[in-house]
Amino acid sequence: MTPVVQVRAGRREVPVKRPDKTMFGEGGATKLDLARYFVSVAPLMVPQIRGRPVALERLPDGIDGERFYVKHPHAPDWVGQVATSGGRMILCQDAAVLVWCADQAALTQHVWLSREPNLGRPDRMILDLDPPGGGDPAAAFDACRTAAHEAREVLEGLGLAAYVMTTGSRGLHVHSPLRPELGDQEVRELAKAIAERIAAGRPDDLTTEFRKDARRGRLFVDYLRNGREQLAVAPYAVRARPGAPVATPVTWAELERLETAADFTIADERTGCPFQGMGRHARSPKKAARALG
Repeated sequence: MTPVVQVRAGRREVPVKRPDKTMFGEGGATKLDLARYFVSVAPLMVPQIRGRPVALERLPDGIDGERFYVKHPHAPDWVGQVATSGGRMILCQDAAVLVWCADQAALTQHVWLSREPNLGRPDRMILDLDPPGGGDPAAAFDACRTAAHEAREVLEGLGLAAYVMTTGSRGLHVHSPLRPELGDQEVRELAKAIAERIAAGRPDDLTTEFRKDARRGRLFVDYLRNGREQLAVAPYAVRARPGAPVATPVTWAELERLETAADFTIADERTGCPFQGMGRHARSPKKAARALG
């Protein structure tokens, strides 16, 4: 096993220790594969997470070992940091930081929905469509796809834009870009009201109930990613699952061709990002709240 490999990321070479270590089970992608993926995807990923406090999901022994979240990691001085009410958190401002994450066996980045200089005033709202466990995975994803279109209809009816992303796990995230007019908790209340309106359209199939035993097999329209210092999986982050699936922004047309929320992996090349320019379509959450009545 090669002890260290230097990976070029922009103007910096970042050491990756134990590069041959398998991170995704026997025969799966290695730590070096992960680092190279982050270099390749950085032009798409960094614009989506730049300026946002980042927490890391670390798996030192790969997906078969222990995993834990780190909000305040010890990082080199060239890794940007930002002060939050809970302490200093890192920023992923370039490809080199993503490669450093790979060296830390941090597969998945989870980010705030607000960014500097407007921390605490989100520029994005997320609805997490989480299918019930068990059953046919294809049917579960079909249910997510249908719910995503319903979420889009409600959001656009309130004057908000809607974008969609696979989670790399089981469900979908619907993103809505916002003008940073409201605080975290106000956006959370807006997301809750929107989720309740979506669920009310098909109460036998959709729910906003947090408790699993109260969902009774219904798809969970989760608004809880929104709120003070809450986190959501970053676009293009890698999930700790066999095959190294990736949370991937897709177009609404592309969504129709997918079979699962884990269709994309680190082996797939993406040359364009459907979220590019999302900020130009940011809408007023204040106006949306008034439209809800």
